Amino acid sequence: MKIQKLGLESMKKNNVPGTTVAIIENGKVKWIQYLGFADVKRQKPVSRETVFNIGSVSKVFSAWGFMQLSEKEYLKLDEPVNQYLTRWKLPESQYNVSKVTLRRILSHTAGLSVHGYGGAEQGTPLMSLEESLSGKTKRNGESVRLISEPGTKWEYSGGGYTLAQLLLEEKTKEKFAYYMKENVFKPLGLKNTDYEWPDTLQTSATAYDTSGNPIHNRIFTEQAAAGLQTTIVDLARFAVISLTANRNDLNNVLKPETLELMKQPVLPYSDQGESGLGYRFMNYEGLRTIGHTGENEGWSAAMFLHVPTKSGIVILCNSTNGDRVWYTLYQEWAKRILAAQVKVQ
Repeated sequence: MKIQKLGLESMKKNNVPGTTVAIIENGKVKWIQYLGFADVKRQKPVSRETVFNIGSVSKVFSAWGFMQLSEKEYLKLDEPVNQYLTRWKLPESQYNVSKVTLRRILSHTAGLSVHGYGGAEQGTPLMSLEESLSGKTKRNGESVRLISEPGTKWEYSGGGYTLAQLLLEEKTKEKFAYYMKENVFKPLGLKNTDYEWPDTLQTSATAYDTSGNPIHNRIFTEQAAAGLQTTIVDLARFAVISLTANRNDLNNVLKPETLELMKQPVLPYSDQGESGLGYRFMNYEGLRTIGHTGENEGWSAAMFLHVPTKSGIVILCNSTNGDRVWYTLYQEWAKRILAAQVKVQ
């Protein structure tokens, strides 16, 4: 199998211990490959139970929870979010704070700061959401604030998702991780997906740096933006549901029409980026897909979905260098999808 061969070669070349990849065809998981080691020292192979952190792919899952707020009429997509916040509010600005809405936050068009987060080593105390939003993060020390007029440009903002995380907690009076587990993951049948590192996720892979050295897992106050753990089986299931919007699989988590709305582009967009609600649009190798990629120290993940053919590829790696592996696999997959389209024409 060519993808398996390419994966093993790229892993060796780039010092990536473990990779797992799922291929989706016609809205169904066709096969899953498990390559290399979840833990090198213990010679523990990657398996269907192996848990990976997925970095910014977390945002797509988070968006499902945020869209539930809209469906449950906690708020409307185009209402100012600041009016619902009490624990922390967006500071006054030269730009119009009342134009920061959930629709714009989820599509990176709200004009908000903070691209991403570095997290903290597992076992260290985490700051509060309010402290993070106020800029007490070690990585950049940047507060979440308006840096352009909402609705005028696409600008990637992990900070926006942290603000939405606070919004969910304020509206539901529940912790974000708990709400997501009870209202999204369990109903979707995602049994090994969690924003925490609980005892039930003891099958976690070990994370490795660029030199192939093991490092501690990262934990995040900013869970919605970067803090999700999952398995290839759960992520592939989520990818299939994203593609098919099957009412039975959705299990009342979202309405099919809500999911379809999330997969539509939101204006404005540019050469810098284009997003729906949670889902990003990508055009690598000339193939237009939706999904997301994610990079945290020691982890790399990617989910590419080709909506017209209900095809997809999902890849998880336990290495900072994992993007070099998943891009090689993506290229091969994209080549096949494009070739199949030419045949149909």
